[in-house]
Amino acid sequence: RPPRSTPLYSSAASDVYKRQSLYLAVSGIRKLTLVDFDSVDESNLSRQILFQEKDIGMNKAIVAKEKLKAFNENILIDAIKKRLDEDEIRELIKDSDLIIDATDNLESRLMINQITYEQRKPLCIGAAIRYEGHLITILNKDKDESCLNCLYTVGDESLLDCDGIGVLSPVVGIMGSMMAMECIKTISGLNKGQKNIVSVFDFKNNIYNKINLEKRVNCDVCS
Repeated sequence: RPPRSTPLYSSAASDVYKRQSLYLAVSGIRKLTLVDFDSVDESNLSRQILFQEKDIGMNKAIVAKEKLKAFNENILIDAIKKRLDEDEIRELIKDSDLIIDATDNLESRLMINQITYEQRKPLCIGAAIRYEGHLITILNKDKDESCLNCLYTVGDESLLDCDGIGVLSPVVGIMGSMMAMECIKTISGLNKGQKNIVSVFDFKNNIYNKINLEKRVNCDVCS
């Protein structure tokens, strides 16, 4: 039976969620909510595999919904094409079983982190840039767990983005696939008891580092 789960893609401005959403759609996920206010640009085509030249200028969430339905006509997909405020994001997260953060700015990530911690919703975070990928899954089952704010704070510099720095296309595909795997493991209970870790992949040198996401004593969110 397909997992009864409703992932949320919140302000998905990065590349990884396109590949991730494809694998989730064909894996039997019942419902996806895609949130993206951006439009398809020619520069996206080399790394965002759901989009083609004919889609340029169209909203990404709307196009993604159409493409994903072609792979699985039974999946329910809500496509939201506007920028959401904090209250609207809170409502969406409240009605979701799993939240997938594929945003490309630190402010949005920290806001989503705080809301998921407060609502005890599992959070999967992924990013790809240059030859590197980062992956974090926070189950949020226990108030004593760490959170993303233990690693980053509002005062930190904004994260680099693909448009400004660039990313190798296969890196996006690999990270999207790994995020989909993390989501399926989470909604299936396969990673029950997993500790919060930051997985860092250097695909140029084929190096993988695992960093424990330790709880910060003075964290504004989880302490």
